[in-house]
Amino acid sequence: MIKILLVILLALPLVSFAPVPRAPMETGSRSRIVTRHSSLVTRIQPCSWETAPARLRQQIEDPIGYPFGMVEAWSCSGDSQAVIAELAQRAATMQAAAAAYRQAHPIGGTK
Repeated sequence: MIKILLVILLALPLVSFAPVPRAPMETGSRSRIVTRHSSLVTRIQPCSWETAPARLRQQIEDPIGYPFGMVEAWSCSGDSQAVIAELAQRAATMQAAAAAYRQAHPIGGTK
């Protein structure tokens, strides 16, 4: 009897009596269209990186090769030329920021 009580007391900290967390509410704009004579339900997803048919991503490094950041561009209309132009513009901006950061924060022994 004492062994059972001891096991229960030792196992008690492993048990959580906290309420189960609720699922997070969905964010973003979604609409639901229901036709009157059909049971078809269509959900319109917001445009994002995951749902875009045209998307590109590029890793940006500073002048000595250290990773600085990531740039992304996407288009839900599938316009790949616009995605390429947007990515090039974002990459150029981040490359300039990486160069300025490395200039202001040099690493000893690299010059």
